[in-house]
Amino acid sequence: ILAGGEMFKDNCSFTNSFFGDFAFKPIIDRHEDHLLVLIRKWVSFKGLNELLSDCYSFEGRKAYQPETMFRCLLIQFLYDLSDREAVERIDTDLICRWFCGFSLNDGLPHFTRLGDFKKRLSRDRFEDIFNRLVRACRNANIISDELRVIDTTDQKAKVNISKLKKIFKKDDNDHNYIDRNSLDKDASFGKKSSNGKRWYGYKAATLVDPDTQIVTSIKTMPANNKDNKAVRPLVESEENNTGSNIEDLSGDKGFLGDDTRAVCAERNINDYIIPKKNSKKHLEGKDSIGFHIARNKRSSVERVYADNKRKHGLGRCRYLGIAKTKIQNALIFTVHNLKRITKVIKVRIEQGLLAPPGFKGVLCPFLAN
Repeated sequence: ILAGGEMFKDNCSFTNSFFGDFAFKPIIDRHEDHLLVLIRKWVSFKGLNELLSDCYSFEGRKAYQPETMFRCLLIQFLYDLSDREAVERIDTDLICRWFCGFSLNDGLPHFTRLGDFKKRLSRDRFEDIFNRLVRACRNANIISDELRVIDTTDQKAKVNISKLKKIFKKDDNDHNYIDRNSLDKDASFGKKSSNGKRWYGYKAATLVDPDTQIVTSIKTMPANNKDNKAVRPLVESEENNTGSNIEDLSGDKGFLGDDTRAVCAERNINDYIIPKKNSKKHLEGKDSIGFHIARNKRSSVERVYADNKRKHGLGRCRYLGIAKTKIQNALIFTVHNLKRITKVIKVRIEQGLLAPPGFKGVLCPFLAN
């Protein structure tokens, strides 16, 4: 029995019943390249129950195992489904059912349990899971510390602004105009400098390893925050949570600023942020080979955002408030990283390359260090 096992339902029916793992084997063998099959093959969730056991109580009825519920959330965000749609998908899709650990005759949790699970864990736990996966990738040499590309993308709040009675400021001293009629008090208006596009909601800021397109650090902030305000928290988060020592940092001109320069100087990071045209400031090192290599790799971030907006719902908030939006983004980028991990490993195997020196056939992000 797992640590804290008395709190959780036993999943023995999956392995001990005829309708358990054996019943799925012919299907799994025919779909060995399916994303969920590869994730289960190369990423272990062992240790997740113990890691999250303090979120539960011994009192009351036994709960579904945290690993089971988390796998259900991965299905939900992988296919951009509602809570109800996610449970239906797991119930009717054999590979999804197998991935979550349910046998053919197992009943599934009510769809409201997914929402309860998200509330139980809170954003800190989901961000910790994201960080543990990134740290495991770094320890297995799937990603390196060589270069990070920083960028932000817009997220529209779950608010119909056409119904707001007052959207625009009364005057320059009117700093609270957004809060007067909005259901989401944390959201704000943002504006893209490139095309003048306005939106109401948040910004999702990330650091990305351009060679693998794995997201290594995330920050969610109101849309009116300047892009360069995300540099320090992103770099510090990756440094503190994954042990990375970033060598080079690239991004567009929106990330220029004294604080960016200070962050890079404090850590001996090569500042390869793209300078403004005709600017004499921030030009140190901009004629180096390293700068041009970093600049050419910067476009990889756009593919990351495009894929997650199109397939995983990054462009619009599911929930109200920044705390719940942070949970959404942690889950979206966890799903994204799982996709990229399997892609990187599969490509290296197909090319006949040796596995990364620290990769032993399976990543174990949730086991105690």
